[in-house]
Amino acid sequence: MKRLVLLCDGTWLGGDGARSGNVVQLARAILARSAEGIEQITFYHEGQGNGAALQGLGAGALGDGINRDIQCLYRFLVHNYSKGDELFLFGFSRGAYLVRSLVGMLRNAWLLRKEHEALVPRAYHVYRTKWHADADNALRFREAHSRAVRVRFLGVWDTVGALGIPLDLFAGFDADRYNFHDTTLSRIVEHACHALAIDERRKPFAPTLWNTRSDRTRTEQAWFSGSHLDIGGGHHEAGLSHPSLRWMAEQARQSGLAVDHELIERISAQRREAVVHSAISPAMRLFGTADRPIGTGNADETLHSSAEQRYLRDKRYRPRNLVQYLERDEQIRLPL
Repeated sequence: MKRLVLLCDGTWLGGDGARSGNVVQLARAILARSAEGIEQITFYHEGQGNGAALQGLGAGALGDGINRDIQCLYRFLVHNYSKGDELFLFGFSRGAYLVRSLVGMLRNAWLLRKEHEALVPRAYHVYRTKWHADADNALRFREAHSRAVRVRFLGVWDTVGALGIPLDLFAGFDADRYNFHDTTLSRIVEHACHALAIDERRKPFAPTLWNTRSDRTRTEQAWFSGSHLDIGGGHHEAGLSHPSLRWMAEQARQSGLAVDHELIERISAQRREAVVHSAISPAMRLFGTADRPIGTGNADETLHSSAEQRYLRDKRYRPRNLVQYLERDEQIRLPL
């Protein structure tokens, strides 16, 4: 048995955080072997058009990049997975969209056996044509070519856009083709964690939370102080990105991933400036702004204690959505 760890970076818009963001930092902290001697193989995927470069892409080029990236991740698993291996998937922003889509593909098409690697485009077609996972066509394809797998851990930072993509930013994009099948978390995932940004207000960047219905999946969606890029990391003053990095690493550790916690703490020591960055440029104001509602629809939504502590320490920190949440009775918080 080994662990296959896929880490997907890239932002839809608003800065290039790939070199210093939480996905990169987590990738660096994953040990090659656990204390028990279990091999841990990491695959870091930066993806097409990382950061502000996406602004120059047409809808067709963006769609081609998504097609290629998801199939690249899937193909890595086809080549490297053996029965009994554990899968750990991580992503930020665009990378969060990719790994959540990959889970959907694994649910509908299962994972191709290695001898059928040439059928990856067809497996992707099974996913993108939105056949129901239990439809006859999907069942026949899986039984002939694939094997069922489970995802041990799925960890994402701030999935955005009503369909997982900030569609308002990409005119002409085929939303019906590229949106998630739905936002319900698949039962093939055993433990899922989602870090969410309290202070992100760009309307196209509305968060895409999971709707959770399965008792088979442990799900945690935690709110942190900061904007989209604060949560995923990438700003020079990166103090706000550490709480979600530390939280994600600890949640993954509870699911078995071996992580260098001393490295995580050294990163924390270097990130002292906890500045909330606004991403609302004059151009972005054209798309509108809106507060993100906290704790209104999912029983697994929580407020991380670092956000509560910031609220208590800093009298100037009073985002309206957080104030509204704290004024309600049904508050639930996570420890650091």
